[in-house]
Amino acid sequence: MTITRKYIRQCRTLFPVYGNSERTFLNRLKVQINEHLDLFPDLSYEELVKQFGTPKEVIMEYYANADDDYLLKKLMYQKN
Repeated sequence: MTITRKYIRQCRTLFPVYGNSERTFLNRLKVQINEHLDLFPDLSYEELVKQFGTPKEVIMEYYANADDDYLLKKLMYQKN
């Protein structure tokens, strides 16, 4: 398993709800990570985490910047 896949998978498991916005976010993150790895191909997983943050930090940042109405709608939908 590549470090990109491992990192994205760990991020994915932290989403309490998963929809199009979350999928788009992870796809963009994956592109950013792969571009970074193109510049630094020998980067270790630990160095990647130092550069991008822990998966938990990434997801917390996502929710800090997410639209409140979208989040409430998704959470209410998941509740029903």
